[in-house]
Amino acid sequence: MNTLSAAQSLLQKLTQTVYLDRVLKIAGVAGFVITYLNAWRSMGLGLKAGFVCSAAAWFVGARFTKIYR
Repeated sequence: MNTLSAAQSLLQKLTQTVYLDRVLKIAGVAGFVITYLNAWRSMGLGLKAGFVCSAAAWFVGARFTKIYR
């Protein structure tokens, strides 16, 4: 039981120190961008426009509360 609480304490310290949520977000965005850039050449014009518009909408939506407060 003591080793379990020590492992949980270590995990809590690790997630607080490393900011695990930020690391996962950065890894997710980096993976998306790499995949997106690799597929860009084979996309049609409409699909490219859709992707650019959806990325812009996501950016504005993520900043919406900061913009309109």
